[in-house]
Amino acid sequence: MIIVSARKDFGNPDQLLPTGHLIKEIDFGRNAVIAPDIEVGQLTQQLAGKRVLMLVHGYNNEQDEVHDAYQIIEEKIADKLPDVYDLVLGYSWPGGDKRIEWWTGKHRANSVARRFRFLIELFAGQAAKLDLMSHSLGARVVLKALKECDQKDLVRNFWCTAPAVDHECLEPDKEFSRALPSCERIFVFHSARDDVLRLAFFTAEREPALGLFGPEDRQWVSSRAKRVFVANCKHCVDHHGGYKHTNQLYWYISSYVERDPAKFKTL
Repeated sequence: MIIVSARKDFGNPDQLLPTGHLIKEIDFGRNAVIAPDIEVGQLTQQLAGKRVLMLVHGYNNEQDEVHDAYQIIEEKIADKLPDVYDLVLGYSWPGGDKRIEWWTGKHRANSVARRFRFLIELFAGQAAKLDLMSHSLGARVVLKALKECDQKDLVRNFWCTAPAVDHECLEPDKEFSRALPSCERIFVFHSARDDVLRLAFFTAEREPALGLFGPEDRQWVSSRAKRVFVANCKHCVDHHGGYKHTNQLYWYISSYVERDPAKFKTL
């Protein structure tokens, strides 16, 4: 997998690169770097005409943990969605490596979003289709980047698993309402059995997370939010990191990558 990293020295969990990104191609099976110094322009050219999925991890991950998660997702997609994507990319940002760094991690998620925005604008300009998949605090990286984009329908699908953002944040005049036009469709995957969001997120933010019960205003989703769809994963996801292992997630993606599901669906 090609990994695009905003981390200092590629793998530092606590510090951003001063500018830009480092890009490497890594063979996860052999734990070997295949191409150590890929230029952004080279990678952008490689995406021409391809259906691309870009992964964005969440809070509290060492670089090896990021690679482990991305390897699982890449293998699941190859097995369950062989005809959906031509290329899966990984994005790495310094989300910290300790549970007590929430506010620092949130600050870095906001900081990295601007450079992530420029990256997805480049990629979307070349790829046939660009989809994004985030987990946890990675939702903030993506949503803030999309919020700052000027181009409508830049991203086709945003698969947003366990989003560690406020449950009102997509609604009109809320923090990320202006992210919606930049994405054709946003899919919120949530589970009430997610103890990290139920306990840690609420303790820090004093608000329920979008990834716990989904959007607060279901009527708004049903009648006005044409781009937002919600998948309740309480029957198949019983912990915060469970989405990447869950076959129902990949079935949902393969079923609705090109068409709309019901506004609310239980997996």
